[in-house]
Amino acid sequence: MLLTFHSPSNPLVVALRAAGSEVVCVDDFRAARGQLEGCSAYYGNLFTEIKFPAAFLRLLGALRRRGIPYVFWNRDAPWNVGMKRRRQWLLRLLKPADLYLAHSLQSAQWFSRNEAVYFPNAARPEYCAGTDLPSLRDPASYRHDVCFVGALGNANRRACRERLAFLGALQDKLRARGEALRVCIVDTVARQVGVDEQLALIRGSKINLNYGAMCDLPGNPSWGLPERAFGIPAAGGFLLTDWRRSIPQTFAEGSCDFFRDADDCAQKIAHYVRRFDELRARAESLHRQVLEQHTYGVRARRLLELLGPRARRPAV
Repeated sequence: MLLTFHSPSNPLVVALRAAGSEVVCVDDFRAARGQLEGCSAYYGNLFTEIKFPAAFLRLLGALRRRGIPYVFWNRDAPWNVGMKRRRQWLLRLLKPADLYLAHSLQSAQWFSRNEAVYFPNAARPEYCAGTDLPSLRDPASYRHDVCFVGALGNANRRACRERLAFLGALQDKLRARGEALRVCIVDTVARQVGVDEQLALIRGSKINLNYGAMCDLPGNPSWGLPERAFGIPAAGGFLLTDWRRSIPQTFAEGSCDFFRDADDCAQKIAHYVRRFDELRARAESLHRQVLEQHTYGVRARRLLELLGPRARRPAV
């Protein structure tokens, strides 16, 4: 049995239950100490828990007295830019995770004095279902040649400003090459984009771009791929992503194409819009790979494997 402060709708929690685990969700982690009977592991939400350090320390003490491992999946690695510096300092001091999972291991020493495990993001179930690959093989069915969906309008965030600069430079380079392309850019800060619209954009665009992540620092990006890099191929779209160090250890060699800068991206776009059959062959290959290796169901099974030798055993 796993105890967690995550929501019952959290996709990993849903997948853990589907895999046969009993998962008990608490509304307030400060009440979790009273629910540790029969608990094998605690799946924490560290970004909220660290805001209440005294209560968090009491929870950690209760877990360790009972031999219950504290598990944390850091999907905001490596720099956790949304966390106040004093809380980052406290984490470095506490190193609370007994099992630390992250899509980037650059700052693993902040969170755990024990083993850190590469645990990439995954495709949400709604992106994995209902993909009609044959319908995506018709070039006339696409409304856009290139599409980017992501946060752009927050001028206070350096990541947004860098994305805007990149997209502006990319469009300039495409025009300079004489490429008259249908480019769609959607700012998720300006308006909320629901799942159905995202799926329509992915499946209605020949090339779907991934650039930047809110967890990046200037000049020192995360090694890990954001969730959209899994959702796009899961939905059947063709993914063209910025370079991330974790690409070779995540996807089979040559299956995921990437670019280094705006000029390289423009060249790749020009290449693929003229080679639609190649584009779709690569899209379908990565689609199958993501469904086999990078869903939340796969992540849940991997987590249970990792917990096997660490989980607290019930008394007999």
